[in-house]
Amino acid sequence: MCGLVGGRVGRGASGRPATETGDVPVLVAVLVALVVAAAVLLVASAVAGGASDDGRGPLRSFRAGLAARRHPDEEQRAAAIAASAEPVDVSLDELLSANAEHGAAYLDVDELGATLHRARERAARVLPLTRRG
Repeated sequence: MCGLVGGRVGRGASGRPATETGDVPVLVAVLVALVVAAAVLLVASAVAGGASDDGRGPLRSFRAGLAARRHPDEEQRAAAIAASAEPVDVSLDELLSANAEHGAAYLDVDELGATLHRARERAARVLPLTRRG
């Protein structure tokens, strides 16, 4: 048995007849994901007990975020304008040289090597090398 696809009879990729209900499982999956997200938000709100960094719970923070999205303040408007600015064409070499740090490196190779050497010595004392002969 074959289904009607675009005015012609055809079969789907699985060999089953093509039907017009191919989008229904996607819609169901999206609805299930939204229900699960709402449940997670409610559980997080209950577990947090209304105490977060700013003193609001997850549900109140979510509501405040929605309200801020609908009615952005001046700082958010300025950030949106800055984000929508035209990009500047700069080569990678120019970008890296302009942002180079000339102070002490965050990761010092000598310090890292010394740390690895100490760790190897400690491991050698704890786990003696067994030689096969």
